[in-house]
Amino acid sequence: MPGSAGNNDGMSSCLDCTQDVDHCHGTLVVHRDRTVECTNPACELGDLMRHVFILDCDAVQGGCCEAEEAADLAVAS
Repeated sequence: MPGSAGNNDGMSSCLDCTQDVDHCHGTLVVHRDRTVECTNPACELGDLMRHVFILDCDAVQGGCCEAEEAADLAVAS
């Protein structure tokens, strides 16, 4: 996709930017229900191949999946 490569914001050290490779500089967060969201608000595609950094939301202290589980337990009891 020409023109859709990540924004290098003046950083010339990003090899993907210099080669016009479609990628994102954000971190992709994968939720328990397997939905994804990116920390970069400009990211349009939550594709695993476009992101170098990928983590489960459980790995983030106070992550949203922990909050969802707490909410589920409160509703269930």
